Amino acid sequence: MPVRRSASVLLLTALLTACGSGSSGTSPTTPPSTTPTPAPTPAPAPALSTVSWTDPATWGGTLPAAGQQVTLPAGKRVLLDTTPPDLAGLTIPAGSALEFDDRADRTLRAEWIMVHGELRVGREDKPFTHHAEILLTDRTPGENIMGMGDRVVGVMDGTLELHGQPRLAWTRLNATATRGSSTLTLERAPDWQPGDSLTLTSTDFNPNQTEQVTVQRVSGSTVTLAAPLKSTHWGAPITVAGLSVNERAEVGLLTRNVVVAATDDAAQTSLGAHVMIMGASAARIEGAEFTRVGQLNTLRRYPVHFHQLGSAPSSYLRGSSVHASYNRCVVIHGTSDLRVQDNVTFDNIGHCIFLEDGDETGNTLSGNLVTRVKAPDSKQGQTPLLGSDKRPAAYWITHPANTVQNNVAAGVDGTGFWLAFPEHPTGLAATKTDIWNRRTPLGAFSGNVAHSTDRGLNLDNGPKADGTTEVTYYAPVTTPSDPKSAPVTATLSTFTAYKNRDHGVWLRGRSHILLNAILADNGVGATFASDASTLRGGALIGETPNVGQPDSWEPTGTGGRALPRPWDASFPIRGYQFYDGHVTIDGAALAGFTPDATRQASGLGYLTKNAFSLVPTNNALNLRWADASARVYFPDAQADKDGDKAATFLDTDGSVTGKAGLTVTASPLLKGAPDCTINASWNASTCPGTYGRLWLQDVNGGTLAPVNVTGPNGSLQLTGTPSTYTSFSTSARLGDAYTLTPSAASAHLRLGLQNRQPGDTVTVTLPAAAEPRLYRDWWIDNRNLLKKVSPSALASTTGDSYAYENGQVTLKLVVQQGRDYAAVDICTTDLCK
Repeated sequence: MPVRRSASVLLLTALLTACGSGSSGTSPTTPPSTTPTPAPTPAPAPALSTVSWTDPATWGGTLPAAGQQVTLPAGKRVLLDTTPPDLAGLTIPAGSALEFDDRADRTLRAEWIMVHGELRVGREDKPFTHHAEILLTDRTPGENIMGMGDRVVGVMDGTLELHGQPRLAWTRLNATATRGSSTLTLERAPDWQPGDSLTLTSTDFNPNQTEQVTVQRVSGSTVTLAAPLKSTHWGAPITVAGLSVNERAEVGLLTRNVVVAATDDAAQTSLGAHVMIMGASAARIEGAEFTRVGQLNTLRRYPVHFHQLGSAPSSYLRGSSVHASYNRCVVIHGTSDLRVQDNVTFDNIGHCIFLEDGDETGNTLSGNLVTRVKAPDSKQGQTPLLGSDKRPAAYWITHPANTVQNNVAAGVDGTGFWLAFPEHPTGLAATKTDIWNRRTPLGAFSGNVAHSTDRGLNLDNGPKADGTTEVTYYAPVTTPSDPKSAPVTATLSTFTAYKNRDHGVWLRGRSHILLNAILADNGVGATFASDASTLRGGALIGETPNVGQPDSWEPTGTGGRALPRPWDASFPIRGYQFYDGHVTIDGAALAGFTPDATRQASGLGYLTKNAFSLVPTNNALNLRWADASARVYFPDAQADKDGDKAATFLDTDGSVTGKAGLTVTASPLLKGAPDCTINASWNASTCPGTYGRLWLQDVNGGTLAPVNVTGPNGSLQLTGTPSTYTSFSTSARLGDAYTLTPSAASAHLRLGLQNRQPGDTVTVTLPAAAEPRLYRDWWIDNRNLLKKVSPSALASTTGDSYAYENGQVTLKLVVQQGRDYAAVDICTTDLCK
């Protein structure tokens, strides 16, 4: 029986054909409530007359035979009361329904299924009790059913109802399970059964220590496995100097009694089954298992794909599993107000839970466990759909206005939670240029956990329209269309990150608060490439009793400990790194940062190997050191990294140095200062005084490098800021006098002091072959010329004067009222022309 195409189906097919790679996100001007709105109760199923599949009268006298394309009779609810022969295809037309009979196990095998009416296994109030399988075959390779490809359950203007038995989706260990053991002790007694398949997460840096195991028997909270474990999985409580972190492995159930899968041959072809819900459709899926799903290297062929549904508050995916996926896990595309809750995934390629274009808002992702997310392996013929898939995310979130709560990302080849906000939505939503994702307030982000990844939480590197990513500055405001409207704080609360090789948290933008985070056993706990942002409260723990299980080739730390970067064993672990705009750490507790023979460690530091300018007023306050941890360590500055030479922060209340108001600095300009104290173990000095950022720029884009800077107590050489190397900056103490000597002359220099307050000043001398013309604070006009005074008179001026003699110009930079900077243009010609 042929597949019938309605006008609406043809329109949807055209929309599918236009669908591109999909990348980014969008959002309303206010975030959703932190408490998800209850979904509306689904409308009752239409009262259709029920007929049986096995009744010849249902089919006009002849039962469907193997290899046929079958269309259900119009206006009937067909009860699947048998396992029919393998079908070439099955169409459920609008006004018809296919429902699995729950008196025995049922299997439906077909090359594809197209749902315009209703496909039902169980009901919300009466889940299916037996075993139901929908197996998609591939006897006719290369089919493209209504633009949706092959091996598809396509739901077009229809309804998909899959309701398996409710099961305990996942829990955690309650005791460490060692390599070679066959016993798991869990935090709670599960309802799992012999033969069930589980995922057991890595609790070390290595994501490959995530395992799939099989239940042999269950007794209370003890699970006996069918085979010994290959790795050790932590399951004990951890307390370091009174600070606690939960590093217990998660154990997730993969088996469900309602299964959607490709047949076994997909393990060789990587052409898995896929479910695509689109148009005016609804899908309510719970207690279902999706395995051998997704189609390798192919756009739009994902295990469960909610495609362009618009607002879908009555649809959901919950209490289900996705595993052995060749392409993502769950894709939410052009769909809002959807619930993805309490699901378990294991073993997928590329981004797993994926919000595609960036106009997806109001969705709730909660209670999910995502494990073993793999990067595409070119040696196995796998290619990334997007550039970002090379370092895939467990959760790829492209719009701020969604709820992301109490999820876990574990064992990921890239990032746990990637908040990848585009400037505007991309893909099919690219015309929505009135949506400003990078300025939209953040919805609820709390209670999430990331471990055994490279980077636990990444708020940066948003997608562009071409599928690549770019450095992203997330600065939410009250009116996203107006960047000058009032800033809105983005609070990311109660985040836990452990055993992440690179960072627990990386944030870039403005007005961020990382609230009450627990960051332990990471390469670096947190770095803020941000401004007006704070790590507030929480705990930073360098190393815990969970030493991990390093591979035989890896160098190890004290006691055989696995190192976050075994290829760089000396990498210094740190709790919090200052960087970029003005950032603060306030009220955190720190412990477990102990240097050893392998590597340095410290609670605080600066981003290393840094060539960029810094704010020397970055500050720490209200810190509690729970043990004798090393408080600060600055590695030796690299010669071509000006940021290393400028590393400076303020100890506001003395909770770092023991004296309020001291500054900790690695600047060579201050190492010889008589009022500074060198702390050799910190590789830094503590100094009184106040500090600002002193900078010099060749406005004409010439090459000044290197620029030699000499102060009263030391000197350094600046190589410039990438990528133009025409701008140079360093930390300077107010009230001091500095000489800046570029290696080449320029017709137009600009000199400044930044991140300061009115009345703050430094004095600067530069070479000048001829007497220059100087203009103050970005106003190049002869009414704003600085006046010439004698060198002896310069000290008493207020920033409106300069001195020139012996081929040198000396000027006093003074921050004027209402500003936080002072700047002077230094020109060889009138008006810098």
